[in-house]
Amino acid sequence: QRRSEKQELDIEEVCRFIGKAVEPIASANDKIIFLTTGAYLKEYLCYHTVNVAILAIKVGLNLKYSSEQLVNLGALALLHALTGAEDEGYGAQELQRQEFIQKFIQARQLKEGFVKESLSIIAIVDVYESLTHMRSYRQRFMPHEVLKAIILASEKVFNPGIVKKIIEIFSIYPLGSFVRLNTEEVAQVVRINKDFPLRPQVDILIDSRGKRLKEKKAVDLSSHLNLYIKEPLLESPP
Repeated sequence: QRRSEKQELDIEEVCRFIGKAVEPIASANDKIIFLTTGAYLKEYLCYHTVNVAILAIKVGLNLKYSSEQLVNLGALALLHALTGAEDEGYGAQELQRQEFIQKFIQARQLKEGFVKESLSIIAIVDVYESLTHMRSYRQRFMPHEVLKAIILASEKVFNPGIVKKIIEIFSIYPLGSFVRLNTEEVAQVVRINKDFPLRPQVDILIDSRGKRLKEKKAVDLSSHLNLYIKEPLLESPP
């Protein structure tokens, strides 16, 4: 639940909470991204905010942030909920102007360069996480469509360097997304091959006749050159 602006922000409490989360996120590797792809079960704001914090920390890990930097990044990602996270598309400059974030920046004595980069990460992840999930007033968008839109907006809206790093992490076929193979089999992406972004590891769930398999079949597309992704799928298979 969002705090009233009259309430005091307990900065140390926020940092302690994030500090406890950093190590599990780091040790979970790409599995943590997979967990953020699921449908919201209850209130949008709660799931969205936590997912943005997790994904932002994941980006920070790939940027080789220190433990302290990861805590500050994750805390800023949580605080973005207090700015109106249910309104899609908050930019980095808009985030920095918010009262709670300004207080946090001042209290932690964060350097301008770090703040600018961190809020750029949060702004991009916020848009990506929001658009790839269904809302009450619209359907979800396919991850590759959202990434394409982010790339197109990178020159004017987003930090191009951060956009490039996020694409490397999420891939064209993100973890948890569903795809159709050239064999007409339907599979779910379970691991991204950094050297072969178009050939991830997948679990085949439905055979070429449209029949669900009793046991999923694990396939590394980078090792099976006769198999490739024909198209991404918006919805999970029935």
